[in-house]
Amino acid sequence: MSKPNVHGLPHHLRKDGRGYFLDYFVLEGGISKRVRVRLGQIPLAQAKKVLAQQMQAIVEQKFIASDKPKATFLEAADSFLAYSAARKRSHKNDAQIVARLKAYFGDRPLESLTPDLVEAYLVQRRKEGHKLRPGKAITGATLNRDIACLKTLVKRALLNRQIDRNPIEGITRFKEQSRERTLAAEEYQALLANCSRHLRPIVQLAYSTGMRCGEILGLRWEQVDFKAGVIALEAADTKTQEKREVPLSEGLVDTLQRIPKTLGSPYAFTFKGKPIGTIKTAFKKACFRAGIEDFRFHDLRHCAITNFRKAGVPDNVTMSISGHKTYAVFRKYDRVDRKDRKMALQKAESLIDTDMTRVENHPSLSGAK
Repeated sequence: MSKPNVHGLPHHLRKDGRGYFLDYFVLEGGISKRVRVRLGQIPLAQAKKVLAQQMQAIVEQKFIASDKPKATFLEAADSFLAYSAARKRSHKNDAQIVARLKAYFGDRPLESLTPDLVEAYLVQRRKEGHKLRPGKAITGATLNRDIACLKTLVKRALLNRQIDRNPIEGITRFKEQSRERTLAAEEYQALLANCSRHLRPIVQLAYSTGMRCGEILGLRWEQVDFKAGVIALEAADTKTQEKREVPLSEGLVDTLQRIPKTLGSPYAFTFKGKPIGTIKTAFKKACFRAGIEDFRFHDLRHCAITNFRKAGVPDNVTMSISGHKTYAVFRKYDRVDRKDRKMALQKAESLIDTDMTRVENHPSLSGAK
């Protein structure tokens, strides 16, 4: 039973900014569960009358029903998908993940989810593997996409007051292994030499600017200012939903100007008169012909950001070009390689040699009399 109210209200009757409500505990399956029934903005006398009418039922364990029906997982999932379609560029990915979650969790009450149920889902997900790529193991990074989607789904349900608490609080993500792959100068030249005609400028733009694949393939001629030497990306064109300006070197300007325009198409990159939807196969073939292993198109973004850092470009300037919103994520794209570490040692030794020379040449410091 609830504690006496310090404001003088009877047992089980409480009040907040939304009005009066009943508040008590019941036993369900041996577990104490809190029940709150919203009465709303009604006079105190009426609230007491409602409480009095229910007291006998409480004593007889005929407990008052909840003030709203329990939201099911399917209902919460559909609400999340509506939000995703309206707000997120990753809606297609969300839809695929939610379809798997629906198939597993079904129409159970959303509040009945537990961390153990989620772990069981992840175990099954690993066992199923990739349906389109049999034999390929599911990585922690892939499972993290499912976890992130599920967490957002539950947070949306909390925001929409479909549930009163987070039933999967405490679920953690798997530790991901950051990719270290960037291209050496000779590898990049070999890659360009083996790219098809329509792929080469796409690779050049990604390697030099760090633009995402979707931003490049969706590039429209109206966004390219050849005179100013910039690409203007609108908020709708970027993953972060924020517009930004990407600079172009003289070489990139010349490369883009050489691309033949497709009559009637606003897009910069087309193939056989149609916008290029994916370059995955073409890029894979180019890497194979160039003898480049373990390299993905997105790794070109790592290359660009690492090259900016090696050239001495300040991090905040690089982030404004790449479109990173947080420094923590940005740092994952800046790869420190063997050459960087050797150069660090050389600079340190050079500093030590300079200090030692200064001491030897200074009488008061060298001990000379």
